[in-house]
Amino acid sequence: MKLIALAFFSFFAVNSIAFADQIPLKYQGYWSGKSCKFSIEQYALFVGTNGYIYEDDTQVEFNFVFPKNIENWTAFQTSANKSQFNYFYQIDKGQLVERYPPENWDGSDYSFLKNQQTQDTIYYKCESNDPLIESKYGELLSLLNSSVVQSCRNPEQDKCLQDLFKFLDVNKDKRLHRAELNRGLRSLSLVSVLLGQNTNDDFDKATTFGVYFAIVPFLPLITNSLMANIDYDGSNSLSINEISQDRNDLFSAIQSAKDGVIEDIRSLPDILQNFAPLLQGLGNFN
Repeated sequence: MKLIALAFFSFFAVNSIAFADQIPLKYQGYWSGKSCKFSIEQYALFVGTNGYIYEDDTQVEFNFVFPKNIENWTAFQTSANKSQFNYFYQIDKGQLVERYPPENWDGSDYSFLKNQQTQDTIYYKCESNDPLIESKYGELLSLLNSSVVQSCRNPEQDKCLQDLFKFLDVNKDKRLHRAELNRGLRSLSLVSVLLGQNTNDDFDKATTFGVYFAIVPFLPLITNSLMANIDYDGSNSLSINEISQDRNDLFSAIQSAKDGVIEDIRSLPDILQNFAPLLQGLGNFN
């Protein structure tokens, strides 16, 4: 079970290595239609420092992105296996303009940025997050607003692990308690499920949340196992030293095992679903 804890810490380190810059501040925040109410507009976009989450009435999409300036537009680019996501943004009169490449785009001809070939999506800046969106993605919104992804771009530095620990340490006592670990595991599970759907055409919005909600009830059992395996001082909490115990060169190991770690993380939803009956049975002994 200690491997699962390491997988959580390694996820952001491995997936953030290539990030060069944060998304420009002018794009960050919550965007939607004029009313800024998801129940009315049926679409919403939250942009953080290194990624975004989008939802409408049929789909939800989450990605870490590479911001790149191209001809007065900012491209949000990310690749996931065989899928490629490319969105181009510009602020015009206080509104966020989202433009898509034309169908069968060759990836190099940017003339469509000057001569519009697809219908743009227009977003309005909202003063606060929609309560419905925040209730579903609160942990991810906090993660996207944190320094974790940016600091983890260089896995040779201790700052990655330290910032991730601070993100999880909600009450700031320099210890991770069960609820904080559960929050971290919820974040990991939701990120894993959302990124997994990007490469699975069979996953729609309902299926995605069905998988996630099937996982959540069993996460406290994983937390209990983590405590039993890593809580060396018996304090019912974990310190950063306990988490990194016996792994002095943690980030080098993560970098060396990059492909394997990513594959293991992507398989977490399936693994947790397969073990669900067993975990439920174990839970009945409490």
